Amino acid sequence: MPMKRILCLILMLPILGCAADKSRPVDMPKLVDCTVKILSEGEPLPDVIVEFHNDDPAFKWGASAVTDTNGDARMVTYSRYFGVVEGEYAVTVSKLERETFDPDNPPRQVRVFTLTDAQYTDPKATPLKIRVSGRTTETFDVGKTGKTVLRMEDAN
Repeated sequence: MPMKRILCLILMLPILGCAADKSRPVDMPKLVDCTVKILSEGEPLPDVIVEFHNDDPAFKWGASAVTDTNGDARMVTYSRYFGVVEGEYAVTVSKLERETFDPDNPPRQVRVFTLTDAQYTDPKATPLKIRVSGRTTETFDVGKTGKTVLRMEDAN
């Protein structure tokens, strides 16, 4: 009977190993919980992509998230690990929308709009900054939203 249990455990090791392989990269620094709220003229702004950018070109631990219906986002590093490496970041905020342009006359084009001011989409131009030190919560108001064409794309 003990031999059957040992055999069963040996056969299950590959399955257990795959399920447990959620290890972080060896060189990843400690992450701390960080949430942000994005507002537009005081009202929650849902479905916004929020990204943290560090000035150091060698820094590889940027974080991102998408806001929920309340404008809240819990930041994630590498799209997988909750939290952010402590430090100072430029914050970019983008809410994109696509609209088919002239659908009756090929070739069809798609207009890509930003609904936030374009300055918030550029890490060098954004006025939004955050210092993450321990558990951090911050609210940003991006002001009035409106459609600005960013680019045209082929609709294939």
